Amino acid sequence: MPKFTLLLLIFIPFSANALDLAEPEVAGFIPNRLDRIDSMIQECIDQQEVPGAVAILVKNGRIGYFKSFGSADIDSQKPMDKAAMFRIASMSKLITTVAALQLYEQGHYHMETPLGSILPEFDQPEVFVSWDEEKQTFQTEPARKKIRMKHLFTHTSGIVYPIFTDKGRAGYMEARITDAFPDGRIDLAENIRRLAGVPLAHQPGDSYTYGMNMDVLGRVIEVIDGRPFARYMREEIFQPLGMIDTGFSISEDKQDRIVSVYTTRNGKIQPFDEQVIAEQAPNNFKEWWKLDADKIALGGAGIISTTYDYALFLQMLVNKGQLNGKRILGRKTVALISRAVYGHGSESTTAIGLSVSVVTNEQGHYQPDSVGTFVGGGYFYTSFWVDPKEQMIGVLMSQINPSNSQMGGKFKIMAYSALK
Repeated sequence: MPKFTLLLLIFIPFSANALDLAEPEVAGFIPNRLDRIDSMIQECIDQQEVPGAVAILVKNGRIGYFKSFGSADIDSQKPMDKAAMFRIASMSKLITTVAALQLYEQGHYHMETPLGSILPEFDQPEVFVSWDEEKQTFQTEPARKKIRMKHLFTHTSGIVYPIFTDKGRAGYMEARITDAFPDGRIDLAENIRRLAGVPLAHQPGDSYTYGMNMDVLGRVIEVIDGRPFARYMREEIFQPLGMIDTGFSISEDKQDRIVSVYTTRNGKIQPFDEQVIAEQAPNNFKEWWKLDADKIALGGAGIISTTYDYALFLQMLVNKGQLNGKRILGRKTVALISRAVYGHGSESTTAIGLSVSVVTNEQGHYQPDSVGTFVGGGYFYTSFWVDPKEQMIGVLMSQINPSNSQMGGKFKIMAYSALK
């Protein structure tokens, strides 16, 4: 019997803040339609699109679907488990956004506050004009506007991801900025100072550039609050929500639950090996979670978590800022996250909220998610969506990059098709 056909209604020894586990019908799903997800994910594994996956669906606070598939480690034939821990990469951004919004609610800054008034190194940024290949230097111009806090939340500051830059890449890489996977040689303050020393991609507010904005927010939290960023996240987000398997560092007794990561080469799944790491993900890729996160933690990419813990976090947002009696944000602040504050264009059906993409218009939107649904994903093939109208959450996690799989999109379609 395949491993994924084990009974769903088993005791899950997670935190006391557990989401309710229910029969699919009670949660609001049609059981035989959920079965399609089983077959689809297994087919993706059989076709070597992904090594394994864990998927969870929550509706009205009840888990209606929660299963694991495939391998957590192919070489050792270790099966994927529902308690498997994943590098959630850019899915860290929404958690950091929530943490920064807690300080917003306390009046420490507002959205028009200049970033330079909190982090002086960003007071007079330079903007990229060109790269002189012969001299190996940037040509820049002074920023005509201030970077404001709102620009960080919407990736409109012009702050870059050095690893993803094209023009002037050599100059950005020479600055030795840790954009992911810290090795512990510098602290967060020094890393953000280095980031402030390279040019912005464009004038603040003029465009959208996916960059290290939430990593800067992590440093903002340190400066305003006084605690190390990782400690703040533990004490103000992870512990109150019962996210016991989530963090920037992972205790030794849990490290064997971290899923191996893979890549696709010549149509086959291969280990995400040293060559790939050197090309795509330099620094301390393999074991950053063993280091002292209070020295440096990256709010844009550095969190390890489980599908269950991330669903807990998202359920707090569905509940308008609270979970099991713990208030994390006010309801109007939660609403701000999924407000369309920066548009993709007149013909687009989505826009930018605070660190998420938001569905803004059903007309011309050939997908089943409702207006107000917000979504996000991570570099190693993890993804989520929250549909406040349907009170539904979907989280899907694997560990592969790149992958040509359509598993994530199919998962969402099949989840909606299974609604009662």
